[in-house]
Parts: sequence; structure tokens; C-alpha cells
Amino acid sequence: MAKHLYALLLAGLATLGLATEGTPIRSHPKKVIIRFQSGLQEQDIRALLSPQEVEHVEVLVPSMNLYSVTFKRPNTRTAFLKTFSRPAGLVQYAQPDHVVKLRQNPNDPELSDQWSLNGKTERGNIGALRAWELGTGGKDAAGNDVVVAVVDGGVDTVHKDLKANIWINRDEIADNGVDDDKNGYVDDIHGWNAIENSSKVKGELHDQGYMHGTHVAGIIGAQGNNKLQVAGLNWNTKIMALVGSSGETSVVAKAYGYVIEQKKLWLKSRGKKGANVVVTNSSFGVDEGDCSGAEYSVWNDLYNEMGKLGILSVVATSNADVNVDEVGDVPSACSSAYIIAVTNTDSEDKKYSDGCGYGKKHVDLGAPGTDILSTVPGDKTKKLTGTSMATPHVTGSIALLFSVASKKFLDLYSDNPAEAAKELKSILLESVDKVDSLKGITVSEGRLNVFKAADTISKY
Repeated sequence: MAKHLYALLLAGLATLGLATEGTPIRSHPKKVIIRFQSGLQEQDIRALLSPQEVEHVEVLVPSMNLYSVTFKRPNTRTAFLKTFSRPAGLVQYAQPDHVVKLRQNPNDPELSDQWSLNGKTERGNIGALRAWELGTGGKDAAGNDVVVAVVDGGVDTVHKDLKANIWINRDEIADNGVDDDKNGYVDDIHGWNAIENSSKVKGELHDQGYMHGTHVAGIIGAQGNNKLQVAGLNWNTKIMALVGSSGETSVVAKAYGYVIEQKKLWLKSRGKKGANVVVTNSSFGVDEGDCSGAEYSVWNDLYNEMGKLGILSVVATSNADVNVDEVGDVPSACSSAYIIAVTNTDSEDKKYSDGCGYGKKHVDLGAPGTDILSTVPGDKTKKLTGTSMATPHVTGSIALLFSVASKKFLDLYSDNPAEAAKELKSILLESVDKVDSLKGITVSEGRLNVFKAADTISKY
């Protein structure tokens, strides 16, 4: 195998300087994401990548044999992509390391209420008040913590309205510089920072990404019924913080890789280690990226890998008024069966007028994302607008559904997590309220109704 790969690498390096960048979508000039065939070992890969041409090699997701390779020169990266973009030998594919960006439209300062959760009229009302009569989140019927992975710009883990609901890796000792639980990550108490390769998931108060992630976390799981500030869709839950939304695709892959490893560990140990992650929230993407093209192969692979473990991935579509079926979008126009793509609706059940993506084939449903009040760093709250705010309404709803799900559904999830995840997705989409503004431009043609979905899964 090693000799065969060596021959392939030589063929790739022989084309140096013959190709030029042809895509208008930004990507790292020297990085390539490579998925090798499963039989190839890490030591073979590292030995074969020439130190004269390669600056850095990093494992992104071990179970997928997914690597990031940083070349010393941009033209080396270009030549490698030209040779290995299609499956060949021991390389499944190689793709650019695209730049991803947050999907947020900053808005005015905080309001005095949360219209998306306590709406008094049928318009815009996702049924949270009625859903809370069935349950308020936290654990499933088997007593397992329901964990939500927020892949974003960080989370204020000591925010007074969030800290009780932050996931804690109880097999790790904080700040001792040791991988106590031997999961491959040092001091990962609340999650992982895939940008810095560290356990630091808190950011600086002025950092927009940190504010964004904290706001998203609050929509999902600000503690409820505690006489403080706001309530999340889950009054109680466990929020795992992943810093991974700013930078390149490889950073996102590392963040997802952490989720994959934690869920695998949880399944292997039968709940004694790792985390019972049931859903990820991703409010970022690559505008007009072609997820069906070879340059974006890794995205569906990542979502499918999580899906096999029973993890649904809720993603924000573009904040531009575009049909993503036509122009493309990553990840909301990706084809994985485990993705739920969300667009932004307002309190009148209108698609947000200043711009948000749509698509009859790829955008699954709408959810409140306009003038949404939630937590921000420094024990504060703030109102923000964007598909980034719509997405965690759906993510939080999925976590709530797990907490009220019947024993029959949980048995299915235990026996066949991938099938159960797809079943939950179907329940969610079939429970929407049909609204005119989404007719013909989304899969479900409706806006999230968490009560209807919770009622259905509780009787499953």
C-alpha cells in the first residue's frame, strides 16, 4: 500500500506549477483536506508526505482517516488538488480547505420579551408554551443526559443564565495539562476549541463570534424557571461548546470530529464515558458552495458519519435572498439525510424580508430568526437577527423531543440510532405549521411547531 501511495504522490508533485486557482470561493491557499482509504495507517501517511513540500499534517477525524495537509507553497497545493480531487488508489478524495463564515445579521439592543417562544397568537407561534407542558428538557426517559453540540465561536460557560446547563466532562480534571480520560483531548471540560487546538471555549467580550455562539446557546438552553433573564427551548439540557465556525473547513471538521469521538465513546462505554450528543447546531457556511461537487466531498461525509451515530445536524441557510437549490450553499444545500436546513421567519410568519435563503429541494423549514432575544457574554442579553437565530430554535426543539420521547422511540434509537434520527427528522418536518411565505420554496412548506412534534414523539 505504501509503495502505491508513494507513486501517486510522485505523480501529483510532477504537475507542480501547471494549475491555477479557478474558484471564486475563498479557500486556504496552502491547505488541502484529504480522506485516505481506511486501510492506510497514520504512520504510512506521514512518512510518505515529503517534508520538502509539506509544512504540517494534522488528523481531523481519526475514524474517517481524514487529514489536513498544509503545503509550503500555494502552487504545490494546487497541483495536488488537480491530481487527487477524484478518487484514486488509496486517496478517496482531496478538496480545498474552504473558508466558512458566521451567518448573523446583528440587530438592535435587547427587547423585553421573547416573541418566538411565548407568542400569544397563531402567527409565528412555535408552540413552546404547550410543549413545556410535556417536558422542559434535560434527560430522556432512560435517564440519559441530552447533549447539544454548539459548533460556533465559543460559549460563555459562566453566564448566569447558561452555566447550569453547560456540559461537563466529568472524567477530565480541569487545567492540569493531562488527558485524564484518554480521549485524545487535554483538559476538555466543556468541549473543544478546534481553532486553537485547546480546551478554551470562552472568548473575549468584544469578539463577535463569541457573542454569536453564546446567543445561539441561549436559544437552545438558557436555564428556565430560575427567575433570571430568558428561557431557552430547554430549561435544562447539556450544551457542549465547540469553537469551529471561523476559519477553514478543516477547523469545522475537527470540531465535528470531537463530537464524533465523544458519541462513539458514549456508545462504546454504554453511557459511562463521552457524551450523548443527539444534535449539532451549525450557524455558518460557504455562500454559493456546490456541495455536490468534488471540492466539497468532506461535508456530506461528516454529516453522514455523525448520522450513523444518531446525531442530526441542524444548519443555517444563507442570509442572502437566494434559491440555494440553484446557486448552491454549504452546508444547507448538502444532500446528507441527517441535515436539517433552516431559514428565517418573523413574528408575522413571513420569510425575513431583508434576505434569507430558500429552496424547495434543500431548505427544510422555517423558524423564528428575527429580533430574537437571547444570552450574550458578560451576563447580558441582546436581540439579534439571522438564519443563525432560526437554526437553534430547531436544534433546541430536537433536544426537547428527545427528552419527551416514548420508550418505543428510545428503544429504536438504542438499536438503530441512524434510523431513529431520520425518523425524528420526519416527525419534525411533518409537524410544521404550513405558512404561505414558505409555500413552494421549502421542503415542508412550513414553520417549526415544537408542540406538535413533541406530542407526536411522546406517543410514538
